[in-house]
Amino acid sequence: MSGRLAQFRAPLADVPEGWQPAWNLSPGQRLLILRKVDDRLECAQVLWNLTPGWLTDLSRAPFSARAELLHDKAMFREPLVQRRCLIPVEGYYLWHQQGRRKQPWYLRREQDSLALAGIWERYTLDDGTCWDSCALITAPAVGLPARLSDRMPVALNQAEQAIWLASATAPRALQPLLLNAQSQVQLMYPVSPAVSNPATRGPHCCSPSGHPIRPGTD
Repeated sequence: MSGRLAQFRAPLADVPEGWQPAWNLSPGQRLLILRKVDDRLECAQVLWNLTPGWLTDLSRAPFSARAELLHDKAMFREPLVQRRCLIPVEGYYLWHQQGRRKQPWYLRREQDSLALAGIWERYTLDDGTCWDSCALITAPAVGLPARLSDRMPVALNQAEQAIWLASATAPRALQPLLLNAQSQVQLMYPVSPAVSNPATRGPHCCSPSGHPIRPGTD
């Protein structure tokens, strides 16, 4: 499953002050999300580790949530209905077992960004200050991601994005939307094993180290 993202283009002109492009984001870092606030699309920078207000052991904060279990787990049920978001990324990484080692691959669209489905939460401290956090949603892999892993982040097309963010969408329609979404990945290629170290930063993280693969190719 993907625990690394590339987010190096601002999704909106108005991004939070201090945001910096990142080519190898890992859980526990801050990333950009898009969410609806008063029917307006807002870009916010949040922690990538879902931390509901009642959570006492923050080490148990998940960075991902399985689409199949969103209605079953209390941690995910309320944000699924009330606090949905998109995580705009240029691509994400999956690891493929090759012999005794795991090879990282970078997956993306040919030109456009990907919009990953997510949920967000707000954690309030005793002094009244708070921070927001998120988790991305995963589903059984299809398309190119299925060649590497049994799970993938849920990427939504434009019509699905509108349904996902709309407050009027019926809760019973959300899970089918996620589980029926296609991968949206049009290209993938191996990258340097150095990407496996979250301290590895910079544009070279997304540089190919082998031949790219597209749908319909071996």
